[in-house]
Amino acid sequence: MERKLTVIGCVLWIIGLIVAIVGLNLAGDAKTWVSVIGNIVFLVGLGITGAVWFRKKKTEKETEEKR
Repeated sequence: MERKLTVIGCVLWIIGLIVAIVGLNLAGDAKTWVSVIGNIVFLVGLGITGAVWFRKKKTEKETEEKR
């Protein structure tokens, strides 16, 4: 489960970054909407990756304390 979430998070933040950069090169209202959507997807992916990393570090620390 942890690996799946990490892969999903990484894919989302990479796609979000690409979409945000592409959105900057568009014109008109599409520029704003695509950039905002790209930034949101980027932040969601980054949040998922960070949450998985934090949970992994927490479980490692708890396991180390039990020894």
